[in-house]
Amino acid sequence: MADKDDRRTLIGGSDAGAALGLSPWKTARELWYEKRGELPRKELDAERVRFGILLEDTIAGEFAQRNGYRLRRQRALVRHPRYPFIGAHIDRRIEGERVGVECKCVDAFAFRSDEWGHDFTDCVPMHYLVQCVVYMAVLDFERWYLAALVGGNTLRTYLIERDTEFEALVLDGLREFWQRVESGEPPPFDYDHPTTPALMRRLYPGTDGGVVALDDAVQSWHEVRIEADAMAKRYTAVEKTARLHILECMGDAGIGQLPGGGEYRRTMVERSAYDVDETEYVQLRYFKPRTRKEPA
Repeated sequence: MADKDDRRTLIGGSDAGAALGLSPWKTARELWYEKRGELPRKELDAERVRFGILLEDTIAGEFAQRNGYRLRRQRALVRHPRYPFIGAHIDRRIEGERVGVECKCVDAFAFRSDEWGHDFTDCVPMHYLVQCVVYMAVLDFERWYLAALVGGNTLRTYLIERDTEFEALVLDGLREFWQRVESGEPPPFDYDHPTTPALMRRLYPGTDGGVVALDDAVQSWHEVRIEADAMAKRYTAVEKTARLHILECMGDAGIGQLPGGGEYRRTMVERSAYDVDETEYVQLRYFKPRTRKEPA
């Protein structure tokens, strides 16, 4: 694993997704602050990290056994020969071949997304794909396996072949990001990213009591916010009205089947009294119609 000094002086493979705006866990803006030392690197879930490290040997061993390979560790940091600000700490390489292996622990729920394809394809989430692309570029390898332990009990294997055109796009994007780190010009905020509110709280944790004059652009965003809030309230009221219409039509029935497919299920929910008063209410849930799954 990279030490703290390495993390500050380079973009590692695991940083590439964030630097390119492809990571679900971190934005380019947050990574920029970390690389410049303006924010400490966010602490990861210690339990998740610990088990990821413990299971790496298991994943690598099972991958090697299933595919008839001998694997070797490469603990040293390797920097790209042309772009020394891009580096790689890889999990394993296959002995006798210019091929690497990346080991991942993947949550079973996250694996259900359409980002994951069939074994031995390169259909993996983009932040994992660009990580492997960076490793191939740094070490000048032609292939990279991604061995994913899904839900702790299923090993899936993916194969990323080197694509020099895509690799060039990735390296250009990382070079642009690093130029921003060196120049002090931050990437724009990704306001739609789920981690941006937490980043804002880290950047502006309190108040100095001062007063600032906001410009016309902020006035426009204020009006957008007010309008969106009013629309949300209207839609919430409409949803409640529609729900009541459905409940009325169902009466005491437990299941209401729609003519277009799908159904509503009506159940009684009881909650015992603990710190709050005992409650009882009707829960109404919609279930989509089942679709036939085509064979793989």
